[in-house]
Amino acid sequence: MELLNEAIQRGVTPNVVTYNTLFNGYCKEGTPMKGVALLKLMKKRNCLPDKISYSTLLNGLLKWGKIRPAVSIFKEMVRFGFEVDERMMNGLLRGLCMKSWEEKDLLEDAYQVFEKMTKKVSVTDPGTYGIVIRTLGKGKKTDEALIHLHHAIEMGHIPRTITFNNVIQALCGEGKIDKALLLIFLMYEHGKIPSRTSYDMLIKKLYQLEKPYDACALHGAALKQGVIPQRKPRD
Repeated sequence: MELLNEAIQRGVTPNVVTYNTLFNGYCKEGTPMKGVALLKLMKKRNCLPDKISYSTLLNGLLKWGKIRPAVSIFKEMVRFGFEVDERMMNGLLRGLCMKSWEEKDLLEDAYQVFEKMTKKVSVTDPGTYGIVIRTLGKGKKTDEALIHLHHAIEMGHIPRTITFNNVIQALCGEGKIDKALLLIFLMYEHGKIPSRTSYDMLIKKLYQLEKPYDACALHGAALKQGVIPQRKPRD
């Protein structure tokens, strides 16, 4: 930044290539937020950023885990009509999903990026798809989680066991027991074994709904899968 200010003082007008070189330098040295500040200065001096400017910054912000500023840069790119490549969209979506597990206000941003990505890319990365499904479950958007879980299976991407379990537990938390049970059977169908936590939550809910026979049947099914629930059948 000092060199830039010195050049300006000498009457040299930096162009977009000059700024892009600085963006690249900041991102490489691990200070992409300096690049974000420079972007504001660049626009203030009536030098328009190009696709390279935004792509360099977005890549750097993702590399160094600066998810919120990365979302802002992504939104600017979309607004100005710049394409974001699939790799960076995957990185942004994954970062947003994991961040939203603690910072719930980012869930909507994550879902918006996911929707843009599915419109642009015919096949979403299976690992990213799984994280999105887990995130929707954790964010109490269980209906959307189920839709995308079934869609992933239709595309031949069988979600990981942890993804199934997250959605089952979210469904139990919302009292959607029938849908959770259907998901248990779907897991069986695809060679997946539900966790003890998933079984325990369902057995507990079935007893609360005064369905002891269903609870006992589920307990027996768990034992056949080699899972021993903590909740034992009641007499």
